Amino acid sequence: MTRRKSPYVLIAKTIVSTAIFAALLSCGDPKEDSSAISIAFSPGDAPPASLETGAYAGVAATVTGDPQFGGVEFECTPATPEGACGTFSFGNARRNIGSTVVICYLAPPQIPPGGTVTITATAIDDPTKSVSGIVTIVNGAPNPCP
Repeated sequence: MTRRKSPYVLIAKTIVSTAIFAALLSCGDPKEDSSAISIAFSPGDAPPASLETGAYAGVAATVTGDPQFGGVEFECTPATPEGACGTFSFGNARRNIGSTVVICYLAPPQIPPGGTVTITATAIDDPTKSVSGIVTIVNGAPNPCP
């Protein structure tokens, strides 16, 4: 005589199998991440096309899609000789996801080699995401950050 399994066992196995399948399906493909980090200079606050020596400009970058709330790091080149590219106030500004990070960029006191500076904003939680702008430095009177 064969023993017939209870319908409850079959239902339980079906529920467990469905739950496992749903859990695996929800993992998805990591390459299909819809919350990818992006970064851009904010309209109206991108690095200026040119700036006088010793003068300042407000520069802002917006990072979106960062679940870790890492923020933005600003840097400039050429970095040598030291100070050749200028300085930032709040050099490692950190803000909430999707926020705009505003810094004060102070141009170097002398025109750097090549006459230009590149300002780069990089997402802290994904250093492969960055945005850059080139600023031509021209002679002028100092006008430091307020």
